[in-house]
Amino acid sequence: MKSLDMVIVVSISGLAGTDESLRLQAWGTVTNLLRPELGKLYRQFNPSNGVWEHKISRPFGVVLGKQEPEVFRQLLAAGEEAQREAVAFHTAGMLRKADLGGAQKIGDMLLCSTVVDGSDPELLAHTVWNILIQEGAPIPDCGIYYASLGRASASEQERSEIVQNLDQYALCMVSFGQEAIKDA
Repeated sequence: MKSLDMVIVVSISGLAGTDESLRLQAWGTVTNLLRPELGKLYRQFNPSNGVWEHKISRPFGVVLGKQEPEVFRQLLAAGEEAQREAVAFHTAGMLRKADLGGAQKIGDMLLCSTVVDGSDPELLAHTVWNILIQEGAPIPDCGIYYASLGRASASEQERSEIVQNLDQYALCMVSFGQEAIKDA
């Protein structure tokens, strides 16, 4: 793996200017979002000329929804798929380490307690990932992040509103370096 890819949905509602100016402002929003975790969750981030198998060269890695609605929708779907895969990977990693023999059934839920004390680095990494994504952090392998919502997930209604109002959104393709979360 050379890099981790992410798409970040940014609201451009209320912004004015040329398409180039809108792209620059959208990338500025992404930079302000990601900068606080620079050196903590990742060592670098850059605008990308494509994410996953979608190679799409755009200035600052920004696709304007009003200008390219089909490309926007394709990248949105690709980000959501990448997120489903990341959730499955980290959940499976936690479950491999859990002692399911001590699980208790309460109603329709299966509860299993696990001690995360740092003695198992793999369990710690998967647990921290799950906590960060629930807290709304833009972590490199979460696939998609909705900056306009401040979290990595969107309800079906929120997603539908974005798709129905593409003229108010930009999608930024971001690449994190190979060592993006090695120490996280």
